[in-house]
Amino acid sequence: MIHVLRLADEPFYYGMGVGYSGASVARKMAEETGGREIEVRSEKSLEKAFDVISEELRSQYVLGYYPTNTKRDGTFRKIKVEVDRPDAKILARKGYYAPVR
Repeated sequence: MIHVLRLADEPFYYGMGVGYSGASVARKMAEETGGREIEVRSEKSLEKAFDVISEELRSQYVLGYYPTNTKRDGTFRKIKVEVDRPDAKILARKGYYAPVR
């Protein structure tokens, strides 16, 4: 699981004519691993981001399972985690690649 803290100073980067594609790369890395991206614009928001991630790490459950499809074909297998608690926040990757022989 990767959490990305993206330091954002858009006026600086746009003023230099630099595109902002790093944001999409960071977001994709976080989403694909079950983490998330948090944009940080100030020292206060950086502290808040660390507090939020720290709290999540202290109050998490780790789930595991054995797949019914045992083919070792390297295909992508989707994962969907659902819970009955409306106040629960789920951070989970969207799937995994099956092992190859």
